[in-house]
Amino acid sequence: MDSKRKFFYRYELDQTKLPDFFEGIIQVEQEGAIHSSRTYPGYPQWKLEKVKPKLWSNLEKTLLSRRSARKFQTEMLSCKTLSRILFFSHGITGQNSRGPTPSSGDLQSLELYLAIFQTSWIDSGLYHYDRQGHHLSQIAKGANYNNWKQLIPSMVHFEGGSLLWILVGDGARITKKYGERGYRFLLLEAGHLMQNLCLLSTQENLVTLPLGGFFEEAVAKELHLPTSDVVLYVGVCGKN
Repeated sequence: MDSKRKFFYRYELDQTKLPDFFEGIIQVEQEGAIHSSRTYPGYPQWKLEKVKPKLWSNLEKTLLSRRSARKFQTEMLSCKTLSRILFFSHGITGQNSRGPTPSSGDLQSLELYLAIFQTSWIDSGLYHYDRQGHHLSQIAKGANYNNWKQLIPSMVHFEGGSLLWILVGDGARITKKYGERGYRFLLLEAGHLMQNLCLLSTQENLVTLPLGGFFEEAVAKELHLPTSDVVLYVGVCGKN
C-alpha cells in the first residue's frame, strides 16, 4: 500500500479488529460514566450574553450566502455576536451536555479555544469556551498575530482577522471507548463544528475561513493542552 494511504488508514477498522473495538465500547458504556464539560476554575472569566434563536432564521439563505474570503477587518466581534456564535455552534442545548454538534458516543470530546488578537470589550489573549458556564476562560494573556502566523503557515493566504477558532479533541476521552479509531471520529466531529461556525458567521454578516495548514504540536503547546489532546482544525473569523 502507498505510504500516504497507509498513514490515512492507520486507524482502519476491519474484521480482525472488530471484536476488540466492540468490547471496548461495551465496557465503557457499562461503566456509565458521566462526561462533564471541561472548565478552567481559577482562571479569569469573561461572561457571555444569554441568547435566543432569531425569528425567521433561514438556513437555506445562509447556505447560499456562505463564502470564504481573503481579506478581513481586524475589529473584534461584539460580545453579543460572539455569544450567539459560540452558543449556537457548541453550547449546551440539551441533557448530558448535548449540543448542536454531533458527538461520537455522546462523549462530548470536542473543546473550542479562541485566539483573540486585539483588546476591546475583552482582552487580547487565548481563551477556552466553557460550555457549562457559557463563558470564556482566559488561559493566557496576549495573542500576537505575527507569532500565530509562524504556528499557522496558511495564515499567509489572507489578511487581517478578528480571532482564530481552534478546535481540539480530547484524545483520552474518546480512545477509552473507541480505541485509536476514535481519532477518526474526532476529525468528523471537528468538521461538523467548523461548519456550524461557518454558517453562524455568515448569518452574522461575518466570514469564517477554515484553515488546514498548522503545526499541531506547536499550537497545542501554546494552549498548554494536556498531552492526550489533539489539535484538529483551525479557522479565522472576522468581517469581510
